[in-house]
Amino acid sequence: MNTESRKFYLPSYQEIPDVGLYLEQVAKFINSYLQGYEELYVTPSMISNYAKQKLIERVRKKTYTRDQIAALIFINLAKNVISIEHTAMFLHSMHEPEQFRAAYEQFRILLPEALKMLHVGSGPVTSDNTAEPLLQRISEAIAYKMYLETCFDRMKTEEDD
Repeated sequence: MNTESRKFYLPSYQEIPDVGLYLEQVAKFINSYLQGYEELYVTPSMISNYAKQKLIERVRKKTYTRDQIAALIFINLAKNVISIEHTAMFLHSMHEPEQFRAAYEQFRILLPEALKMLHVGSGPVTSDNTAEPLLQRISEAIAYKMYLETCFDRMKTEEDD
């Protein structure tokens, strides 16, 4: 099992600073939880773009709140499997802050659990063994993405009605 996946952890909502972090501090805070997964790091310009796209509430006094940081953690990870449009749709479907906070808590628990489950019984792919475990995971990822697309299409249809 990949040691990074075994120790992968996202902060609880209460562990996210509520003192108002500046842009650079937010990126550093989020990236500190993604060590070993540098391809998932967020940059200050990415955060600024998410704010401009209104994926998070308007930033006040150039500092980010706990809710905004939690949303940025979710956005940064979700964008790897769903579109920004669908990410926004999901976030905006939660009309109360408590809904989002509960969803964030559920997400931060489910993601490490899912990561651990994927590593159970599947060793690394090396040049002397089959690529089947890797192909299995790629197929599963594609299937999940296809499934999510249909879920968001249904969600959009319901909103339009």
